Amino acid sequence: MSDNTEAETTEVAASEEVLVERDELLWRNAHPDWIVDGELTSQAFRPTPKDKKKLSSARAAKVSEEANFKEFTEDFGFESAGVWAVSVGEVQDQKLRSVYDEHSPATPTPCLKGHTSLDFTTVTSSQAKRIGGRLRDHAEGRGLRYPPA
Repeated sequence: MSDNTEAETTEVAASEEVLVERDELLWRNAHPDWIVDGELTSQAFRPTPKDKKKLSSARAAKVSEEANFKEFTEDFGFESAGVWAVSVGEVQDQKLRSVYDEHSPATPTPCLKGHTSLDFTTVTSSQAKRIGGRLRDHAEGRGLRYPPA
């Protein structure tokens, strides 16, 4: 695995994989409500109660940002203002794990191709809020990935 032992305290299922390639990007669709005055809010990068401390994203190694957006909006019928990205390394730097779990029975359905959970199970709600802000900053720095502005 990685040297990120604090975030590796929860076991992963045989059908899951903790990602370690620091440069790999993870796509995150942002609900239109998470855009305020043209800025992405930290809510896009922190779990809500329904997420059970596991924030959904998708691996760039498995799906393009365009295909991820279209699957999310057209196939599943969810609203999205667009796709932003953080890297596995940026998630690791927050003492979190990126768990590729597309084929896990515990993954919510419908399941996005390349589904990867950002694992917030080891942090408190107040920590999650601060971490969400830092991940948002990374995503904003990278810019909107899809659709083109």
